[in-house]
Amino acid sequence: MSENLDLRAQERRAQFEAAEAERLEKVRVVDREPDTASREEREAHSTFKKGTFREYVESAVVTLIMALFGMTFIVQAVKVPTGSMKNTILIQDHLLVNKFIFGSHEGLDLPIFPSRSIRRGDVIVFKYPEKPEVNYVKRVIGLPGETIEFNNSTHRVFIDGQELPEHRVYVQDEIGSGSKPLQTERDAGAPPGAAWIVYYQEEEGSAAAVYRDDSARYAVKQPFRVPMKGDPVPDEIRNNSSLQKVYDANGDGKYDSDQYFAMGDNRDDSEDSRYWGSVPRGNIVGRAMFVYWSIDRDQEAEGSSNFLTDFFTKSRWSRTGTFIK
Repeated sequence: MSENLDLRAQERRAQFEAAEAERLEKVRVVDREPDTASREEREAHSTFKKGTFREYVESAVVTLIMALFGMTFIVQAVKVPTGSMKNTILIQDHLLVNKFIFGSHEGLDLPIFPSRSIRRGDVIVFKYPEKPEVNYVKRVIGLPGETIEFNNSTHRVFIDGQELPEHRVYVQDEIGSGSKPLQTERDAGAPPGAAWIVYYQEEEGSAAAVYRDDSARYAVKQPFRVPMKGDPVPDEIRNNSSLQKVYDANGDGKYDSDQYFAMGDNRDDSEDSRYWGSVPRGNIVGRAMFVYWSIDRDQEAEGSSNFLTDFFTKSRWSRTGTFIK
């Protein structure tokens, strides 16, 4: 009888173990199903590919954003239509302008870009005060607070009574020269410390010299102090609504920003600060970096010329990559 009891006990234990094994298997299946499902979803997501149209649109948007950022904060392309900076810059040179090197005059500097203050000798691109929609290219000669004198007879510049060292070169009369470089007749030599070259016509009593004598109003007939931010503006600005918007926008009778005295390197053919006054800091776009393209095409013939033909036959490739110093 005891053997029968043992047999029945073994059968019940076997049934219990089988039932327990079945229950555990069901639990494992339930626990495994979510893992399996999530893995399948992940695989589906990993194999998903964007449509071709969407890829093109996203690339175009990113390119547009980068281009707008670059044009706003980094560089700007400008074309030089006049010879006021010959031979440093020629007519029809196309320049890239560094817009971040001087920082922002409004205190909105981006820390990712290195910046410095404007220095004497910098070749700057700025909005012409009397016509802000037009860009001018000149060299900074006088800094805020300095007193400038230009001697027409000796062609010498004085800063606070001290002569500014400039390398003076005398050239042929450039009437009719168009976009061609100036031709040297006499080199006066570079004094110690001279960092750039300026050009004058040799002849006394030339049309350019007469124009300088009759039209120059600042720093020529008498010393001119370059205004600083907060200095009182003269009546000629206060009584001119267009100029007041440039120099004294808030109408408080004081300069809104520091001013700079700029002159062209081609001194006898440059409409610069000697004739219309100082350059407001807020009008300065940036520093001219280098020539990215240049073409030997006279301004008068530009409208009737063929761009494609001129590009291949008149481009001055030797100017490409020329740094502006």
